[in-house]
Amino acid sequence: MCGRFSLLAPKETIGKVFDVWAENDIPPRYNVAPRQPVLVVRNSEEGKRHLAAVEWGLVPEWRKERSEKPLINARIETILEKPSFKSSIRRKRCLVPFTDWYEWRSEHGRKIPYRVRHHANAMGAFAGVWATWHGPGGDFWLETMAIVTGPAEATLKPLHSRKPLVVRPEQYGEWLQSHDPLPRGFLESFQGVEEQQFEWTPVSSKVSSVRFEGPECHEPPEAERQASLF
Repeated sequence: MCGRFSLLAPKETIGKVFDVWAENDIPPRYNVAPRQPVLVVRNSEEGKRHLAAVEWGLVPEWRKERSEKPLINARIETILEKPSFKSSIRRKRCLVPFTDWYEWRSEHGRKIPYRVRHHANAMGAFAGVWATWHGPGGDFWLETMAIVTGPAEATLKPLHSRKPLVVRPEQYGEWLQSHDPLPRGFLESFQGVEEQQFEWTPVSSKVSSVRFEGPECHEPPEAERQASLF
C-alpha cells in the first residue's frame, strides 16, 4: 500500500518531467499524509495536461456523507468492480508525482518506517484516480484522489505485500487519456516500473507523525538514537 510519500522536486523539474506548466512555486514536502492536499497531473476536458491540488482520500461522487476512513488506495485487481472506483478508473485517471514513499514493517514488536526511492533518486509518478464530490445537498465541491496499488513481487515484497503502481514515463500519456469502456487488457498493460529499480532504507520514527514535515523525516534511525543519549 502507500500511506505516506514525499515530493521534493522544484516546479521546473516537475514541469519538464510531466510536460506541464507550474505557475507557482512548489514547496518541498517530506511527509505527505492522507486528508492533505496533494499535487496531481491530469487532463482537462479538452485533453490538455495540467497540475491540480486535490485531497488524498477519494470520496465517490455518489456518496452522501464522507467516510471516517478515507479511501487512500485502490487495488488494481478489483478497481473495475468496486463501486467507489469503477467510474474514476475509466474517466478520471491522474498521475501523482513523488520523490519517495514510506512503508512500515514490524520488527521485534515495533513498526519501523522505511523510505523507498529510486536508485538514481529520480522523481516518479504513482497511478491515481480522482473524483469530484458535491456533498449531500449537491452544493459542495471537493476533488479527491486515491493511489492505485498492486501486489509486491520482488525487491519490495520483504517490506510490504503491496506497492503503489509507479507508471513508466513512456506510458504517462496513455494513463491520463480517458476511456469508457476501457480497452481490453488496458490495466494489464501497466506493469509499472520494475521493483528492482527501487531501494529501501530505515528512517526516523518522526515520519510516523504528521507533525513532522521537514528533512528530519529522512534522518537515519541511528541519528535519532544518538540524539536521545544527550
